[in-house]
Amino acid sequence: MRKFLLATTAMAAIAGFTSAANAQLTVTLGGYTEFFAAIYDNNLPGGTEREFELETEIVIKADGKADNGLLYGAKVELQNSVPTLSSTGVGTDEASIYVGGNWGRFDLGDEDGVADRMAIYAPLVGVEGIDGDYGDFVNVTVPAGSGTRTGLNLGRQPWGAPSTGAVKAPDGGDATKIGYVTPRFAGIQLGFSYAPENASEAQDVVSLKNSASYSDFLEFGINYTGEFSGFTIAASATGTNGNGRNASVTAPALKDFTAWQVGARVGYGDFKLGGGYVDAGNFNVPVGTDSGDQHAWNVGATYTAGPIAFGVSYLDAEGYKAAAAFGTGTYADSYRAYGLSGAYTVAPGFILQSDLMVLNEELKRNPVAATSTKVDNDGYVWLVSTRLNF
Repeated sequence: MRKFLLATTAMAAIAGFTSAANAQLTVTLGGYTEFFAAIYDNNLPGGTEREFELETEIVIKADGKADNGLLYGAKVELQNSVPTLSSTGVGTDEASIYVGGNWGRFDLGDEDGVADRMAIYAPLVGVEGIDGDYGDFVNVTVPAGSGTRTGLNLGRQPWGAPSTGAVKAPDGGDATKIGYVTPRFAGIQLGFSYAPENASEAQDVVSLKNSASYSDFLEFGINYTGEFSGFTIAASATGTNGNGRNASVTAPALKDFTAWQVGARVGYGDFKLGGGYVDAGNFNVPVGTDSGDQHAWNVGATYTAGPIAFGVSYLDAEGYKAAAAFGTGTYADSYRAYGLSGAYTVAPGFILQSDLMVLNEELKRNPVAATSTKVDNDGYVWLVSTRLNF
């Protein structure tokens, strides 16, 4: 019933504007290219490592406005990834269609949900500190034969991708979804997103049916922005909810879950200070398993002086880094990351950035098995990037 009501509500809102006159579409091309150089180390054999990384994204937008005021358009993001023998490593990251007006905006397609887009947390600069790319260099799934570290996903934040996750509630990523946000009134905005099958996107309809991690994945949120006597204020409360499915053909069913996040940020002049808290509930936890205490909090501060920006950020989390299916998962009793960040705008669109991040983990391998191996991991990442926005 919920799926039917959400779908019909969205289609009715769109259908009400089908009589709009044709209008000229404005197509724009933009994006960025960012080159990373890093020196990093953790408790893996081999000592300190050095590596380069390149990330690039091309964003194509088509925007129109009808005579009756209807706003509509589309966005396509092309991004490089890791190439394979059969792929160049370039593909569609996100793609969606939108319609909007003074009644709000609907987004339809492969797009971040409101739990991601509406969340407020610590202010970040540089390569975005605790929510940045440092995780690309310390996130390692150790090969078999490496002893007790096998499969520990070293460096990975709980319930998140390598470089993101614990500053926000677990979200639906780019799963194909429908989303709606209200107009901002007195600084307040509301929103929701709905994906029938989490981890299912683009033209996938059948292959992941009944085997994706969650069905009926709902995201909701409220945030506020305002300014008083020279102070800027932002705050949010977001949440997610999903019905657990089988994690894979060989894995047990996941528990249903509800997660939530709150955060706030205040600024005065060139300074910003803020933080947030996340409770991940039973996310990524199999039926019949104790979820533990999955939570995280973060805090940060930034200072901007013309083309130069500095920042500090800190993250403290606990939770599953990999699903506990059949006792093969990894649980972080403690995950801490903190560091210094900086950025310098050399010229319009051209930015030099750097982060120095320190990582400490206390892990359990096979946390739900009869025997559990404990591993401590310490490391750091010094990351420098050149970014060109165009």
